[in-house]
Amino acid sequence: MINRRLLQISALAISALLSQSLRAQCGSDILRERLRTQFPENIELENQMNAAVASMSPVENRAAIYTIPVVFHVIHTNGVENISREQILDQMRVLNQDYNLLNPNLSKLRSVFKGLEADCQIKFELATIDPNGKCFDGINRVYSPVGNNHDMTNEQAKKLVIWDYKKYLNIWVVTNIVSADASGQILGYAVFPFNNNPNGDGIVVRHDRVGTIGTAVASDSGRTLTHEVGHWLGLFHTFQGGCQDQDLIDDTPPVESTFTNANCPTNGNSCTNDSPDKPDMWENYMDYSNGSCQCLFTAKQKVRMHSFLKQSPRSSNVSAANLIATGVTPQALAPVAAFVSSSTTICAGQSVKFYDISCKSDPTAWSWTFTGASQTSSSIANPTVTYQTPGKYQVSLTVQNTKGSNSITKTDYITVLPAQATLKPMYTEGFENGDPTGFTGNTQMMHSSPSGSRFELYTKAAYAGTTSLRAPIITNSGVGNVYSITLPAIDVSTTSGVKFTFMTSYAQPSADVTETLKIFASSDCGGTFNQVIERSGTGLAYTGQTYTSNFVPTANQWKLTGLTSLSSIGLNTSKSLIFRIDVISAGGNPVYIDNINISTFTASTEKIQNNVAHFQIVPNPINDQSVMLIELKEMAETKVRILDMQGRVIHEYSAGLKNPGMHQIDLEGTENLTSGLYLAQLIANHNIVQQTFVVTK
Repeated sequence: MINRRLLQISALAISALLSQSLRAQCGSDILRERLRTQFPENIELENQMNAAVASMSPVENRAAIYTIPVVFHVIHTNGVENISREQILDQMRVLNQDYNLLNPNLSKLRSVFKGLEADCQIKFELATIDPNGKCFDGINRVYSPVGNNHDMTNEQAKKLVIWDYKKYLNIWVVTNIVSADASGQILGYAVFPFNNNPNGDGIVVRHDRVGTIGTAVASDSGRTLTHEVGHWLGLFHTFQGGCQDQDLIDDTPPVESTFTNANCPTNGNSCTNDSPDKPDMWENYMDYSNGSCQCLFTAKQKVRMHSFLKQSPRSSNVSAANLIATGVTPQALAPVAAFVSSSTTICAGQSVKFYDISCKSDPTAWSWTFTGASQTSSSIANPTVTYQTPGKYQVSLTVQNTKGSNSITKTDYITVLPAQATLKPMYTEGFENGDPTGFTGNTQMMHSSPSGSRFELYTKAAYAGTTSLRAPIITNSGVGNVYSITLPAIDVSTTSGVKFTFMTSYAQPSADVTETLKIFASSDCGGTFNQVIERSGTGLAYTGQTYTSNFVPTANQWKLTGLTSLSSIGLNTSKSLIFRIDVISAGGNPVYIDNINISTFTASTEKIQNNVAHFQIVPNPINDQSVMLIELKEMAETKVRILDMQGRVIHEYSAGLKNPGMHQIDLEGTENLTSGLYLAQLIANHNIVQQTFVVTK
């Protein structure tokens, strides 16, 4: 006879195993066990706090709700992980709906659990005053690569920045979370309130699990943070202890294991030892079920969370004095003016949204002044204005209420760049003419990392010529430093087949240490950057050979890096395309860059350098007598190209094999050119030098 119950359990087990391979996990239990080992006194503290919970009334209804001040520490390197204010506000919306029984998906709650759902009467607000007493929007953006692989063992992000845990709920937003104790991907983790070593108190979460918009994974529905805040307030998983039911909550049925309910099984009932026997409550925020299925905390979970809010350290977060100190409760004072914006760098014709973040008290009137904008003033709290003309512009705000007024002015706050770059493909930079960050005009590069970790010119190694650009990483030093440089804007919209390539040289000091190179691209004048390439290890190194310290390449120790097709990743239509190159140090070896090339050919096939050949067009602007005067340093097979400023080849011809020395070459293919600016290229033994010339008719 077939045992249907065994079949059901087997099916659930198989489903759980399948789900486990696909479903990521919470790291809070991992951290709890680690802290209990490091600090055995945590065990006794947990027992004491649990006893206090047991002594509370089984029903906790308050006249006023608990309010918790929140700060988001966004750890980023100017990539997609630097999530928008809107995405964070969306997560705050989800938290406040879930903890106040306002979530729209409450209708998904099955009838067997009706009546158990609780309005937890807990509100979350972004702090408006920082630890120094200054106005603040609740979002602390920190430029650092430590969030790229935040390790739960050493918790780099927390060491980078943490605010007083008795005042703020610290939430660190990182790119990735890793742990040697985890078998799968970790989405987030929290510190429980029973912890005698609270220096890392708070929550760590991946950026793609914050809210429901922007970079967020849609299926999560913003419930990762709802779940982790539950841990921060003392809740365990519904599957804690399996069918032994050790979550210390009477109204949540036991669940067999972690991923039992990952797919929200309609009739799933993994444990039958509860009385009365009820199905698994995968609707509960503390399960590992799909976020879109989750829709409740129970009444007993509410009691437990409230108990911890009445005990130290959580009681200090919700105290009346702290709500004033963090700016959550307004005072009977004149407001202190402050603002932020959705962006500070835009293309001409784009809009910027401004946010009033004035603190101390609530303004009742606003007076904005926008120099250089299409709309030069506004009287609403959060206006959106458009800038049409390139330049740097000042913004001012005056706020007031019945207690008085206050003003703030930020000069050169908004940078507006041309919507269409003046540079076209055929842009090359071989670093032979000096440091491009010191150039003026449209060929200038910009350092985009702090002064202590910047690229520099290096004259002892180059792929072509005598000079390259390098990230001067010192072996066994500066782990985590970011070296970042931003290239000038290029209009690639009218040229087909454009590539972005350059030569790199790097060698690992050992097999388990590697620097990382990333390429980012912006199509909105540098307002936002998206990562398009990442190379590390053997993908970055020119060879598998290791160099133990301070590697310096020879002429043959280079490899091609970059994008051989902009159209394949949708960048070929941009009128203002900006690339940024980042190198993240692992304390290994320097990384070298040379021969940057944004054109229709690749950097490796034809070197850009001027030590093999020089040439000049005379006279210029050209006429029928114009010629190319060239000087060769070595015997070379030569040819000439004439191109328009969109990079299209108009004419190409061979000039023959030439000996070292001075030569004169006729300038061909210019007879039918219309008035304008053009480019002449001399190719000598696959080395290119070029000069612009003018046609006037």
